Amino acid sequence: MTTPTPHSGDDEFVPEYVAPAWYTTQPWNGIAAANTPIPWHALGRTAPSESGCHSCQAHPVTRTEIRSHTGLILWGQTRTVNQPLCRQCGIALVRTMTTRTLWQGWWGLLSLFFHTPAALLQNRAAHRQFTALPAPTPPPGRKSLKPGKPVLLRPQAYIALIPLAGAAVLIALLVAG
Repeated sequence: MTTPTPHSGDDEFVPEYVAPAWYTTQPWNGIAAANTPIPWHALGRTAPSESGCHSCQAHPVTRTEIRSHTGLILWGQTRTVNQPLCRQCGIALVRTMTTRTLWQGWWGLLSLFFHTPAALLQNRAAHRQFTALPAPTPPPGRKSLKPGKPVLLRPQAYIALIPLAGAAVLIALLVAG
C-alpha cells in the first residue's frame, strides 16, 4: 500500500492512512489470502458453493450452457443459463428455453441461418448431459422443477414451421431463378 506524502512546494499536509490490521491480515472465510485487501462488501460472506442444484439444491448436478434465442428482424437476443442443475431442473429448463427458441428464434436473417440453429444444437447437447444424470434427490422441503411436456408436444414449437417454410420457398426461388 502506498502512503501519500506532503505535496511538494505546499505547506498543506496530506495525512497518511494505515489500514487496520484486521483488514489486511485475515482471510475472511476463505475469500482471499492473508495480507490481501478485501473490499468492504465482501466481509462476512462466504464463497458461493456449487454443492447442489441452483434451483432445488438436489444432487447430483452438472453445469452446462442452455440458450434461448429471439430473432428481431435485423438483430436478435440470446439468453444463456450456465448454472449447476440436477437432471429434472435441467430438463425442465432445456424444454422451456428450446420451445421459446423454436417459436421466437427464427424471425431474422442471421437468426434463421445461424443463431437459432446454434442454440438448438447447444440445447440438444445440454439435454443429453442432463439425461445421463441419475434421478435427483432434493433436500427435505425443496422440490425440483416440473419438466412439463416434451418440446414436440407443445404447440408453440410448431410456429417454427412458418419461417422454415418461407426459407424453403426462398431457397427454391434462388435455385430455380
